[in-house]
Amino acid sequence: MCNLRKASSVLQKLFVCGTLKYGQPSHSILSNNANGYAKYWCRATTAEKLPLVIATRYNIPFLLNKPGIGFYVTGEIYEVDNKMLKVLDDLEDCQDIYTREMLDMNIGVGEGTVPCWVYLLQKYPEKLLKLEYLSSYENNEKHPYVIRHQRHHKYPPNEDLSYTATAQ
Repeated sequence: MCNLRKASSVLQKLFVCGTLKYGQPSHSILSNNANGYAKYWCRATTAEKLPLVIATRYNIPFLLNKPGIGFYVTGEIYEVDNKMLKVLDDLEDCQDIYTREMLDMNIGVGEGTVPCWVYLLQKYPEKLLKLEYLSSYENNEKHPYVIRHQRHHKYPPNEDLSYTATAQ
């Protein structure tokens, strides 16, 4: 059950469902105080079905902005400050690869929904819709995530995503 206390006006809710979740490869970004403030709030699921896929040669999880397709995706909600959001916007290549949008998240039976920021992939090739949809992301041996500083500069992830695709 979620703690429904009133958040400070400087804190915002952020839903994460990929490598930023606890125990996943990029969670250290959220737990590093130098990046700003982030505190776990509760588990949640998307209020509508969305496709969560693993793509590119780096096995990056992408939440595609295609409502009604896929599953109700499970993730975590964090309360974060603006400094942390800026760090995450930079990490997620906000506006170039992802956009950060406000969506409602289910926080439990009888608890309702809460609006949260979430990173969505807006532009993507149609082939991503043919990949296996996930309801929850966990880094694994079948699709091991390659952290950013281990990626080859000749092959940026957006090259694998064919960003000449039109918005979906």
